[in-house]
Parts: sequence; structure tokens; C-alpha cells
Amino acid sequence: MPKLDILVGATLLVTLNAVAASADANLQPSAFSTRITPDPTYTPLIKSPLPQKSARVEGILQEWDCGSCWAMASTSSLADRWNIKRKDAWPSAYLSVQNVIDCGYAGTCKEGGWDSKVYEYAASQGIPAESCNNYIAVDSPVCTDMQQCFTCDPSPPYNGSCYPIADYERLTVSEHGRLAGRADMMAEIRARGPISCAINATRALDKYKGGVFAQYNEDQTVNHMVSVVGWGVENATGIEYWIARNSWGEFWGERGFFRVVTSAYLNDTGNMYNMGIERSCGWAVPEAWFSAADLGFKPPSIETLSSVASSSARIESARVG
Repeated sequence: MPKLDILVGATLLVTLNAVAASADANLQPSAFSTRITPDPTYTPLIKSPLPQKSARVEGILQEWDCGSCWAMASTSSLADRWNIKRKDAWPSAYLSVQNVIDCGYAGTCKEGGWDSKVYEYAASQGIPAESCNNYIAVDSPVCTDMQQCFTCDPSPPYNGSCYPIADYERLTVSEHGRLAGRADMMAEIRARGPISCAINATRALDKYKGGVFAQYNEDQTVNHMVSVVGWGVENATGIEYWIARNSWGEFWGERGFFRVVTSAYLNDTGNMYNMGIERSCGWAVPEAWFSAADLGFKPPSIETLSSVASSSARIESARVG
């Protein structure tokens, strides 16, 4: 069988290779791969008719040395959907990936995670904005008020120290679920916006520079998650492709995005060439922004704030002295 590698622009690089796929370096797991483990306890929350049965695109984050693709794919898809729902009105939503890692109990940098657990977290507790807890690509040993939302104040009595705040909002979701397959993906994206999908990222994807990606691979083990934001067709070749946002930085691929063939490729055999992107996808419907207090979050204790202020005062006194 011809082994198809990367389709760049309208040029399909076809190579005949008798070497077993497992021995091909380009088929080895991506350097950014992580553990993607479906959670058997996950229960979909569905209240309305599913589009498959009847993007706006935000900035590109970079995971760094943290297997947080599951958190980035889910939060970026959810933020996109909120922005689409509001017809791109200012200000745009940009959700805290670090808060999801620290407090969502959906996964970790070290062990990977699962997008639908992020949607469950959003349904029960909401997710704050990125400015509440900026991405630092590390696992927090605990989830405290600081991991929920904090600020740093240069003025007395805090003198540059950081402390948790109570007056902030969190975006919740009203429904979430899973889907698979080209038709259902297109229906969901067309009706409500981007979705998060699991893939088998390889070394060939690491090297991707642009064009429509196609790599024959019988291994469908998932090790990465991306946000699928739409699809298109190349005029010159008639090849249909998905448009996906990765989490490897804006310098990677097509400004952080990539295109990959749909299952319609090569007489409907595309699932063997598209990293299994159509096999397992998640979605959620954004509901509204609610105050943390309305969602049951208690304000930081007076003792906590007093302790921060006292500590800052002692440091400032020592510095001046």
C-alpha cells in the first residue's frame, strides 16, 4: 500500500515504503504527547436537540513542558462558543487553563487529562477568566482561593504581594456531551461552534509547517487533544480538510493551526490518514457568566488577607530599614 505522508499545498508527497509503520520515525508519538484517558464516570449533560441529529478563533497558547492539551482544547472551544454566541462583541472570553489544571480535577500536566471532565467542571463550578490565574504550565499541589482567582497589588499595605479576591465571575455551561464522525462533527460545529477532539499526534505532526496533513497510520492510540474549528476544501485538489487549533505556540504550523484530511479522503479511507481526529470529540454549550459568590464560592477570609498585608509590611519595613 502506498504510504502517504504530508500533503503540502496542492502537492501530495507519495512514497513507497516497505518498512513497517512501527519502525517509521515519523510515526513515533509526538514529543508533546501526553496521556489522554477517557473517564468511565463521565456522564453527558444534554437538554436540547443535538445539531447532528436534526470561529471566531482566540490567541494560540503554548503548553510548554506541561501536558495540558486537554485543558487548552476544551477551554478554547468553550471560549470560542461564547464569543460566537455574543456575535464577537467586546470583550472576548479567554478562560483560565491554569485554574482548570489547579482546581478542575480533570487532569494534570504530568498525567494528562480529559476534555469532558473540564466541561463537567464548568457545568458545576464555572471557569474564571485567564486574568484570574495566568498559565504557568505547572501542577499545583493544592487548590486554594489563590488558584481560583488572585491579584497582586503594588500599593500599601500589600506592597507587591499577591492575594485572593472574591469579586469575579466564572463562565458556566448548560450542556455537554461527546460525538464522533465527520457528519456529526460538521453538524455540531455549524450549529454551535468549535469542538475538542482527541488525536494520535506523531513526530510528523511535530514537523508540520503548513498545507493539508495526511499520514497513514494504523495506530489510533490517542495522546493529544486539539480544538477543531471548521473545515474546507482545497480548490486545486478538491481535498476536504479539517481546520484545527493546536497548543504548541503561534510559531508552529499555520500560525498555531493545522489542516488535516477528513474521513472522505481517498474514497472514504481518510480515518487512516487523519490521526483519528473524528473518533472522539467533546462539546459544551456556554450558559452565562455568574459571580463566584452566586456559584457558592466564599470570599477569602479576613485572616488570609490580614496575613498577606502583615507579611508585606514586614518585608517593606526590612527593605527600607
